[in-house]
Amino acid sequence: MTTHKKQPKPIASLLEKNNYQQSTSLISKMDIILQRVLKQHNIKGSRIGNIENGRVIIESPTAAWSQRLNFIRNDLLSELRQHHSSLTSIKFIVNPKLAKLSPDKIKKSKPVKIRAERMSKDVAASFLALADNADPELKKALQSLAKYSSDKN
Repeated sequence: MTTHKKQPKPIASLLEKNNYQQSTSLISKMDIILQRVLKQHNIKGSRIGNIENGRVIIESPTAAWSQRLNFIRNDLLSELRQHHSSLTSIKFIVNPKLAKLSPDKIKKSKPVKIRAERMSKDVAASFLALADNADPELKKALQSLAKYSSDKN
């Protein structure tokens, strides 16, 4: 049987050593700022991917969104620098998985068509009056509609 010379370390001490807690809180704060700026420019679905060596990596769902972000690069950098002054640049990358997560891509259910429960007798009488002077196919359709009114009433 082998004996362990080193005792296991608590996770909290490992996180402090590697600055994971600080970097994740910084990324979440920067993402909040990014979302506020993107909302002003009507851009959806992008997020902060990482912050490393003074460079912010912003992920977007498509290359088109990435290009649109590139147009506002200076605005983004100046806004993010106000909250974290050591930022030097921004890198945009495409992450297609974001397109699946985006609420814009969620298909909405088709609206249910509501049919009238009844047709008034006046409408049925109008259909019958029109049917008197119509060609045979239209006459049959109009009479069928008028019959629908009398069946329900």
